[in-house]
Amino acid sequence: MPDIEAPPLRRFARGDAVHVRAQQIWLILVAHVMLSKRNPRAPYTMTYGDLAEAMGMDRRAGITLARTLGLVGTCCVENDLPALNCIVVNESTDAPGDHVLTRPGKTWKQEQADIMRFDWFSVRVPTTGTLRKVRSAELAE
Repeated sequence: MPDIEAPPLRRFARGDAVHVRAQQIWLILVAHVMLSKRNPRAPYTMTYGDLAEAMGMDRRAGITLARTLGLVGTCCVENDLPALNCIVVNESTDAPGDHVLTRPGKTWKQEQADIMRFDWFSVRVPTTGTLRKVRSAELAE
């Protein structure tokens, strides 16, 4: 096998921009959904605290993820995909936050059902560049 100098892979880290963390959240949520499909007893939702831990943060940081989850939701909605952000829920209420983004005419519960039926491995992970453009468009509104 020839020696190939592949560029080093980047790692997610504290202080990353919102669009970079949104890519990390996308990866975590897709993995969670697709693994939940294989184990019917596994919960298909994830708490904000669990998501924060999966991102390498303290559980309490879950309360800071609304904007980043909104970016994931916007990316889904703009591409006519179930709003993946809807599976992240409050530990006490088992419901997403008040400002959860859904597709027009859909409730968060409908989105959760659609998320579980969808083949997330058929969609490429949005690049950080794409997510940055989505974020810029949100800020321009």
